[in-house]
Amino acid sequence: MLQRVKRWVARLVGVVSAAVFALTAVVAEASRVSPMIVEIKPTGRDSVARVELTNDAQRDIPYEVEMMRGEISPEGQLSLTSADEQFIVSPPQTIVEANTQQVFRIQYVGEEALDRSQVYYLSVKQIPVAFEEGKNQVQVVINYNVLVNVVPDGTSPQASVRSASYIEREQSTDDLADDEKPEEAPLEKGILVDLGNDGNRYFFAGRSDWSISAQTTAGEPFEQSYTGEEMSRLIGAGVVGPGKNRIFFLPTEKELDTDSLQITVDP
Repeated sequence: MLQRVKRWVARLVGVVSAAVFALTAVVAEASRVSPMIVEIKPTGRDSVARVELTNDAQRDIPYEVEMMRGEISPEGQLSLTSADEQFIVSPPQTIVEANTQQVFRIQYVGEEALDRSQVYYLSVKQIPVAFEEGKNQVQVVINYNVLVNVVPDGTSPQASVRSASYIEREQSTDDLADDEKPEEAPLEKGILVDLGNDGNRYFFAGRSDWSISAQTTAGEPFEQSYTGEEMSRLIGAGVVGPGKNRIFFLPTEKELDTDSLQITVDP
């Protein structure tokens, strides 16, 4: 059961991370954060945002919050470094009583003359608590990363498909337990897209409309369109910062001619 708990936690994404402290019985902690995506300005009253945490558990839970600068690799790996000097966060630590809410106020106080949007995260961390001696329990600690974009006026995104190719690759079996993994990983067909942002404002690849046209290896025409809602189910939010790029895999049942691929993305 513990393996299944770990696999479920691992699927919470990007914005939600978790750690499991292993003992024997499970203590469920219910909490939620809203909104998970925030956009603020470098100056003025719009440089302030509020994030609400709701504690639905039956006990008080301590939390601490910290602002972090976010760097997202092309493969989607998130790296965080402290950005406390760029923000004022209140309160930085608190105990949220059972069945109550806590509002965290964040204000950007960094450089005002920005020429492009900046990606930050509000890290909301549940502080583990000690249990009474002699009791065997598992404490599931969930940490939230709230996306905070600092966006100056006059900026706009510009999606640019840097490369696209048809590939066949082994399906990942990382989420499966050892006894559930097949001897040979099945193949999946799809399009590997390197998507860049030549603009000066972030955009969500997973909220953009995509259009794909190509020829199959049999010479037949192929066309596929995705709405932003459909793309979000395929790739998640897919944040692409200014001057950055992300690599996405789009599954397809058809074998496509790479040289004929044409893709447009409308943020």
